[in-house]
Amino acid sequence: MADSTPAPPRPDAKPDEGAQKSQAAKDKKAAKELKRERRAAARAQQDTAGAPQAAAPKTGDARKNAPAKKPHTESTPAKAAATPAAVPASSLDEDLSNVGVLGDASLFGNVTLPRSAQQNASSWGTACAKGTIHPAVLQLCHQLSTFAVRGANQRAIAVLRALGAVIADYRTPRGAVLNRDLLTRVSQQVGHIVESRPMNTSTGHAVRFLKYEISVVDANLREEEAKAHLLERIEHFIRDRIVYAAKVIQSHAAGKIHDGEVVLAYGRSSVVEATLLQAHRQGTRFEVVVIDSRPLFEGRELAERLLDAGIPTTYGLLSSLSALIPRVSLVLLGTASLLSNGAPYARAGTAVCAMTAHGYHIPVIICCETYKFSDRIQLDSFVVNEAGNSSELLSHEDSESKTDSKLLTTAECSAQSRLKVVQLMYDVTPPKYISAIASEVGLSGTESVGVILRDYKSVLFGI
Repeated sequence: MADSTPAPPRPDAKPDEGAQKSQAAKDKKAAKELKRERRAAARAQQDTAGAPQAAAPKTGDARKNAPAKKPHTESTPAKAAATPAAVPASSLDEDLSNVGVLGDASLFGNVTLPRSAQQNASSWGTACAKGTIHPAVLQLCHQLSTFAVRGANQRAIAVLRALGAVIADYRTPRGAVLNRDLLTRVSQQVGHIVESRPMNTSTGHAVRFLKYEISVVDANLREEEAKAHLLERIEHFIRDRIVYAAKVIQSHAAGKIHDGEVVLAYGRSSVVEATLLQAHRQGTRFEVVVIDSRPLFEGRELAERLLDAGIPTTYGLLSSLSALIPRVSLVLLGTASLLSNGAPYARAGTAVCAMTAHGYHIPVIICCETYKFSDRIQLDSFVVNEAGNSSELLSHEDSESKTDSKLLTTAECSAQSRLKVVQLMYDVTPPKYISAIASEVGLSGTESVGVILRDYKSVLFGI
């Protein structure tokens, strides 16, 4: 009898909580989309003079007096009518919140969307005013958001250098413990970095390494000694896990290139580039086919460096891959991360190169350092991915230009409220299309390389 007393409140509370949870679980992205559309509609009503402004109170009165279903049906046409007027007023980069969201279905729910320049400027300005962001971290955030720093190795080194500057300028507050307070300060700086651009696997491992070193620093050390120790550990990670690892991979992978071969490379990987230059310095005569793609065109820099070194190079876009692949005898590819099932998570277009080469029975070798190994498994490119600025895929020509571009222009895309532009930065290559994975093993003492040959189901060291 006593247990039946609190029973009535539970049926009243549970439906509300259950409805909220089920609605959030169905589609969180769609809910955010509706909020943004409401804000856009409100801004459009404020900017529009005359009848649209007078129509706004009517909608509010209808919501108060009408039944529960009427506000939803009456507000939908208002939002549909206001959205086309709001979209052209804002730039395409500001409308990236709508990427991939069509109706009530979120196609790319786990894709991290980029932040616009206005959002970054506002966030950085607030952080500078509060004094929570270090100048070196602020400069790094700008470089990451504008893609001035590219590549997994370059990003990891840049983040460690910026955090090293934070440690060098750090002063322990009175009454605080260095490792605890410094760990909080570093985590705060990492938060600003992640806001500018999502952290990849290599950068995440580098940051976790630094946080661990901070947490285990000896409490008996003086402040200057502790900071010198941490800066030394940062240099140790860069030297052993990135620089030396790349040298070991390139020295052994260069031996796989023989005279007369034609090597295909996609985009620009620092390890693949160093491997090709190392093979050329060893006297091997070979040709290189560089495949590139929009919008970053990273392969241009690789082609320029190879030509400066005297290596015969053929440059082509991803659309010409099927025409150039019959000439190729070996494919060398880099990767941003290597998943635990052996699938490379690399720049978008890598999977096309690997699968096309597999169809022509051309061996594909992935060059990857061990600090890029991930414990995550992805079956496709939509589980986790990063989206670039959609405006980079569009033509910026206006109606007054004389050339007739075949690409969509920014104005045409903005005029179509149902048209979405998505630029995925990475893709996942199924491991069955990879012939071998070259990575360094045992750098502390004996330097060697481990090459996993999937054709023979064996692991060979020191090849």
